[in-house]
Amino acid sequence: MTRYTPTVTACILSLLLVAGLSAMTGCGGGSTDTVRVDGSSTVFPISRAAVSDYQGEYPGKRVVASNSGTSAGFQRFLRNETDVTGASRPIREDELNRARENNVRFIELPIGYDGLTVTTHTGNDFVSCLTVSELRAIWERGSTVERWSDIRDDFPDKELRLYGRSPASGTFDYFTAAINGERGNVRDGYNASDTDNAVVQGVSRDENGMAFFGLSYYENNSDALRLIEIDNEQGEGCVRPTQETVSAGTYQPLARPEFIYVNIDRLEANPEVEPFVRHYIENARRFVRQAEYVPFEEDVYDLVMERFENRIEGTMFGGTGPTIGVRISDLLERMNADGMGAEEVGAGSE
Repeated sequence: MTRYTPTVTACILSLLLVAGLSAMTGCGGGSTDTVRVDGSSTVFPISRAAVSDYQGEYPGKRVVASNSGTSAGFQRFLRNETDVTGASRPIREDELNRARENNVRFIELPIGYDGLTVTTHTGNDFVSCLTVSELRAIWERGSTVERWSDIRDDFPDKELRLYGRSPASGTFDYFTAAINGERGNVRDGYNASDTDNAVVQGVSRDENGMAFFGLSYYENNSDALRLIEIDNEQGEGCVRPTQETVSAGTYQPLARPEFIYVNIDRLEANPEVEPFVRHYIENARRFVRQAEYVPFEEDVYDLVMERFENRIEGTMFGGTGPTIGVRISDLLERMNADGMGAEEVGAGSE
């Protein structure tokens, strides 16, 4: 099974960049414009699959992809530097305000589902499940948990070392909101990294470590990590994050939708953006599966395409950012509702 490591990701990204440059100089494709994609490192494996497939089918097309993170990706997107940005959470109110200030209009497109995983080192043989309350005690601001025995008396008296995403990450936003009840509420002293790959590398080498990151990164490194099941204390007991539990909505509160956002003005100005986004949506189930996330049903992707074709502007989530416990059925209902666009939240309107 292919692993995602920092070196591999950098190499793949370089190949994408080279492919884009090669198309510019060697394909004789005329005056076509480059499509620029950025955003979440969690969404990046999906976008990478879309870019690779699109350029394989249309060799003269130029798409440049990068993964600066959800928040940094939104910053670039809202400065009109990119056409498409991936996000592992819905757009926040402060970002909506920036969109209005910069007259950036956008279309919000859900593309699949992910489950955040909590993992430890393979040598850890004493923890198989943690409750949400225990995770909160470990990760919340002001936490006094320093050793495994501080979590439970029957855990060994060993130092606990924590690994996770930095505050610029949508994964960080979602995890802190879901577990600690507030976006950005996190303890001091954990090992913060800008990429999921770096978090994977950290915990896989530390027998006393614990980490959180997206499901795909666990599945591609499962032989080097031990998964911790989660008990949300709602009577369902310990639930293992899998394609099935995430799709069924039983892995809560750490299951979340993933998105791409499309800049409407750049969509209208750059004739290459629409065919790329259309290809992305039409093949999203395959790309999401290839990235080892959880795809929607076909009827949901039909609604995603309808949203794109009708240029429905704005967000379905009111600028709340991380939205906890959203199930695929909830997305379907929201997308079927009338007026789910800019008029609901004022994005792009006066």
